[in-house]
Amino acid sequence: MKLASFFAEGAHSYGIVGDRGLIDLKRRLRFPDLKAALEHQDSIDASLATAEVDYAFADVRFEAPIKSPTHIIGIGLNTKSHFEETAALMSRKPGDYPPFPRLFQRSPLSLVGHEEQIVVPRASEQLDYEGEIALFIGKPARYVDEATALDHLAGFSCANEGSVRDFQMHSTQVTAGKNFYASGSIGPWITTRQSVQDISALTFLTKINGEVRQKFAMDDLIFSFARLISYISTIFYLQPGDVILTGSPQGIGALEAKWLRPGDVVEIESPQLGTLRNTVIAE
Repeated sequence: MKLASFFAEGAHSYGIVGDRGLIDLKRRLRFPDLKAALEHQDSIDASLATAEVDYAFADVRFEAPIKSPTHIIGIGLNTKSHFEETAALMSRKPGDYPPFPRLFQRSPLSLVGHEEQIVVPRASEQLDYEGEIALFIGKPARYVDEATALDHLAGFSCANEGSVRDFQMHSTQVTAGKNFYASGSIGPWITTRQSVQDISALTFLTKINGEVRQKFAMDDLIFSFARLISYISTIFYLQPGDVILTGSPQGIGALEAKWLRPGDVVEIESPQLGTLRNTVIAE
């Protein structure tokens, strides 16, 4: 099942993504938004997926799947390929992977939804792309072990964890470069955990104006999804709707100064999770 948040007929809503359009769940369930619905995901009966479509895709504007998560947590340098491509630049030894995940937080306003516009900020020209897989938490998680960590997952989506590189390098903390308004994106929807038969087979491509810049497969991760949820839940009390951005593979634009420019089209394309597409504009 695919679950999306969207704007239609002057109102915010959420629903099931079908082949021909969207089934509006807000008018069928008692929950005000998708974040609340995830907390009671069992209420989203599979039979609802066969209901009559309420909106054609052309009649809605997709939004970030969860508009106000309690936490958005990013993981820096969580693929072997990206670690290696930046090792010399950051004075690290190849293969000397960190013992613990490297965490940072993002503001909800820094991520837009599918087909919404990504903004190159007035303060910098160094906006870079980072294709990633986003995890959405489905039930509260605190001190969970790796063996049961995936039981707390609601689902997955694509993400472009856009980074303003010069601000990211202003200090040893990356927060400044990771939180510019509308600098990244997430979506197009949440593909539920039950709909992904083999997590180990998840893949995606990052394309800029149709050119493939990044390729991801799960064996590139340093820390697995289960390890990330377990570790993060030791620190944060994870809530339904929380987002974990799991890390980007090699091929970032910064190494060749291939910054995003107004008019560029960024696509994070996954055969299992759909295609997240955004156009870049100037602030």
